[in-house]
Amino acid sequence: MLARAAGALLGAMLLAATVAMPSRADAQGNPPTKTQTKPQTKPATLPKGVELKLPASARIPDTFEELFAYRDARATAALGYLRCMESTIAALRAGSLGTAARGASITCVQQGLEWRGVLGELIDSAPGIRVQVQYALRGDGMVVRDAIDTALVSGTARALLRGLSTPLAQSGTAEFVPVPLPQAGYVEVWLVPLPGNPTRVTVGGDSLIQMSRDGVRELGHSRTTPALRQFAIEPTTDSYTLRSTEERVPLLSELVVARMALGLVPEVRVRTYQYDSVITRTSSGWTHTRR
Repeated sequence: MLARAAGALLGAMLLAATVAMPSRADAQGNPPTKTQTKPQTKPATLPKGVELKLPASARIPDTFEELFAYRDARATAALGYLRCMESTIAALRAGSLGTAARGASITCVQQGLEWRGVLGELIDSAPGIRVQVQYALRGDGMVVRDAIDTALVSGTARALLRGLSTPLAQSGTAEFVPVPLPQAGYVEVWLVPLPGNPTRVTVGGDSLIQMSRDGVRELGHSRTTPALRQFAIEPTTDSYTLRSTEERVPLLSELVVARMALGLVPEVRVRTYQYDSVITRTSSGWTHTRR
């Protein structure tokens, strides 16, 4: 199962890299720049008696449980994105989505609880993309004409192009793929290795790029990456343990493998130096035990 999924996902991302070439925008989706003279401005002042109220900043997770949940949510979304890309590319190859024109862009977004593959053309004017066809992961998959957040699709597609342009994604080393995951106000682009097959699983090397909500401007990029590791999944009849090299919280790529391993065994355990975390097919979430 893992072997088939990994091979199909790699083919999907390679085809996406070939097709997802912007037509009138550059690789970042930027329109041509124009030189303008900056007008003179005066500092803004508040009227008397009015207090400046700044918006409350998002709370950063700090406990083990919060950090684990944060990273596991990203791993679950990454796995959903990759499976959506696999299904969408398969449908395109089968002719179910018509013919992808030159300059087309392919990506996947989550609408509510549903993943949809979107084929469209990046454009310079709002909303940034002209949607041609949608492929919803309902049942065995189907073409739909439902309403979709086109601004979300455009930002995700442009962020994907940024991920595809990185040397890591182009090198072929450990078969890295970019996974754009929209958040509130920005888009995360995770560069992770494809898990591989049960006899040769790859984890580590996780890298993160933060892009603006429209996918055009880079906000930040992780400077260090964890070491790559390859190992075999050797489950017992009913359980599998993934031994992480992390002190507390497993890597995103390790959690992707752990969730994929649930397709092989009913119980998966992820063990860091400080914690044992267990999930089963029937449980509502992870159970953590301090070692």
